Amino acid sequence: MANTDITHSTRVRKIASAAWLLCVAVLTLEFAARIDDWVHFDAPLIGNYDFDQLFRVTDRGIRGVPNGRYLRWHLNADGLNGPEIRPNAGQTRVIVYGASEPFGIYEDVGKEFPRALESELNAQSTSVRYEVVNAGVPGMRVGSGINYLSELSDRLHPKVVVIYPTPTHYIGVTLPYCGRPPRTVMPAGSRVPELRVAGKFKDQMKRVLPVTAMTWLRKVSIAWQTRGEDLLTQIAPASLDAFEFDLRCAVTAARDSNLVPILVTHANRFGDSGGDQDAGWLTGWRQQYPEMREEGFIDLERRANAAIRKIATREKVLLVDAAVALGGRTEWFADHAHFNNEGAARMAALLAQPVLATATNARTQ
Repeated sequence: MANTDITHSTRVRKIASAAWLLCVAVLTLEFAARIDDWVHFDAPLIGNYDFDQLFRVTDRGIRGVPNGRYLRWHLNADGLNGPEIRPNAGQTRVIVYGASEPFGIYEDVGKEFPRALESELNAQSTSVRYEVVNAGVPGMRVGSGINYLSELSDRLHPKVVVIYPTPTHYIGVTLPYCGRPPRTVMPAGSRVPELRVAGKFKDQMKRVLPVTAMTWLRKVSIAWQTRGEDLLTQIAPASLDAFEFDLRCAVTAARDSNLVPILVTHANRFGDSGGDQDAGWLTGWRQQYPEMREEGFIDLERRANAAIRKIATREKVLLVDAAVALGGRTEWFADHAHFNNEGAARMAALLAQPVLATATNARTQ
């Protein structure tokens, strides 16, 4: 009996020692991760440090934090991803309105397509200087940022707005966002402290694991999240109706602010068909919206782009069909729908002539 008690006590001590060593190891790695962020990115040592640090929820909706910084992203004094807005000096301003695609996720700093568009416009114009304002906010639905678009228009007096909507933001949405009051301010201190070392470990795994392994892990995660749920095979009609309503609302809001809108269809790396060779990327896309099966994403893109074309025709708005011109060209995408440097440059080149023509007409009216 005594020997049994000693054995049990020894086992408990060993488990406690192992747990203590594990805690020390994790805390050491966490401290090292925070020092690394502080040295390389001037990040605070205390508190959370992630992409969400760049944005805040206000009584007017989501806004960029003035001079917000996270890793390579440095917002300007207006909370926009790009250089400081220049004082009025006769330049023609253009707004690019959308979500993470214009904001810039994978491109090098200054290579996002709004920045590349500004370079294209100024290279092709001999008499007028252009300034392109990046009004992209990751996660912003085309209908939820209407007052944001109006605010920028009232303050900056642009001539043209390029509207680049993200259809997948309407998965699961049943009502339009246009006309709804913005979300209330998130209460202070509501975020749970997070281990920075966990994020660094996850990023490293993405770099070193083969695509097949990452795809398998994502499928396991999706299966766990959706266990027992009825999955969508295509977007619900009410969701697509909300998308169309909000897009028409954005066009109306632009015109009410004396802006000339240009609508752009949504491009993705799969084109209209997808394919087995892109199954890993499609699974990665689905991880953001696990409630919809993979085949539903390609169907959603087709139907949403058809809706954009229909609205452009009915509203007599100039259309740039990026889905046709850029879709399916895997070498221009860093993931399912976000551009790499070359893809952003291609988008800018596609937009340049329509924007120049529209801005010239707007100035003469």
